Amino acid sequence: MPLPPPGTVKHVVIMVQENHTTDNYFRGLAPWGANVVANWPVEPNPPTADPPHDRQHYYRWLHRYADWLRRPVNGEHAQFDTATVLPFYLYLALTGAFLENHCAGFGTNSTPNHLLIVGGQSPTLRNPPATAPPPSWDMPSLPGLAGDHGVSWRCYAARGYTGNGFYPIDFYPQLAGSPHVRHSADFITDVRAGGLPALSMPWHDSPLDEHPPADVREGMSAIWQAVAAVVQAGLWDDTAFLLTDDDRGGFDDHVKTPAVEYTPDNVQLAYGPRVPLPMCGGHVRPGIDSRWCSQVSIPKTALQLLGLPDLGVPRADTDHGLADLVDPAVANAPPAPTPPLHPLPPPPVAQASPAMAPTGAKVAACTRATWAGSDRPRPMRPSTCTRTRRRRPMRRGCARWARSRSGGVRRPSRPRPGRIARPARFSSACWPPRASACIASRRPRCYGRRAIRRPARPTCASAWPSTAPMATPWA
Repeated sequence: MPLPPPGTVKHVVIMVQENHTTDNYFRGLAPWGANVVANWPVEPNPPTADPPHDRQHYYRWLHRYADWLRRPVNGEHAQFDTATVLPFYLYLALTGAFLENHCAGFGTNSTPNHLLIVGGQSPTLRNPPATAPPPSWDMPSLPGLAGDHGVSWRCYAARGYTGNGFYPIDFYPQLAGSPHVRHSADFITDVRAGGLPALSMPWHDSPLDEHPPADVREGMSAIWQAVAAVVQAGLWDDTAFLLTDDDRGGFDDHVKTPAVEYTPDNVQLAYGPRVPLPMCGGHVRPGIDSRWCSQVSIPKTALQLLGLPDLGVPRADTDHGLADLVDPAVANAPPAPTPPLHPLPPPPVAQASPAMAPTGAKVAACTRATWAGSDRPRPMRPSTCTRTRRRRPMRRGCARWARSRSGGVRRPSRPRPGRIARPARFSSACWPPRASACIASRRPRCYGRRAIRRPARPTCASAWPSTAPMATPWA
């Protein structure tokens, strides 16, 4: 796509929040065709904890294993209810461009990815120690390049994990101490005073940065107020907003990103996990964009829109950028002032795939419900096979096992005094159980203190969970 004519966008606002993935935030885009899952457990707000998300956990996320349901076993496997908790983000994604395959630049935590957004490169893959003075790295930066070419800029930095200073601007000696570096609370004040520069990069302090376990509605409100201030200043048509998160924050995402860069020990460095990137503005072409991009695309887009030369960092200079999403023929209406939102368009009616549509008596005999957000029938385990009439193995501790031990009287199984109750041996997560007897000797296997002779495996395939690949977002 061709780039927009020079001067189409006069202001670029890059807003960076903390620690959420695309699946974690934007399940509400599933009815509009975005590549997101919509049937994971709902994440409470505020989140209950800050999931670990260092390099070690990122490695485990890369090489995660799955059971027969293909559920990932590493990462906080939950999602926010977008329409209820994050309605303004959903509005921006639906009325602007949403980059569904936008990724963290590196598969690590905060600081390296912040540096990629500011300057397209990072000399570290970890957060510097909070107890030591911030390091100083002599690297080129997007604000420094703008200042060298007479383009106005201002960074509204946060106090960061150190609790003081200007994060992450203090890592750049060219920017540290500049009068153009201010705290994040000054952004709205400057915009209302008519001082929106050509390049603005606001960060937020906790809890407005949405870093778990903060209430994400507070961070959304801060972004909402910042966008509303630009709209009220009459600058919506001349501004392009890019809103992203720095890293996955320990939350899961169902898409395995392509490997374009490795560490010396052969671990995928880039791309990192997917993180959200809505892009909005008066001339931003709306729609869901499926191109692969990363956080180095953000400074490249600012260079393209502001007419600046290359940064001198190969990773950023060779990126294609996202400026082609700006079209002067597009005229988007600005968001309404807080608190009311523009009404969202109705979601399309989801239709079941013929291969997954439940039909006939087989579904009635072998299903109880359907998986949330899917038309695939949920497998159940009846006590007797519908074809062979052979009884299925009993799970020790279940109600039927308790009745068989009590002469038909239902009573809850309970541990002996002074003993710790042992969990049930079999569950739906580890079904089917191992055979009840040795295939060669037919001797019963020993389970605990007594030998339990169990029936052989039923021959009816319809009574067992299907092992065929499922057409789910995890596939």
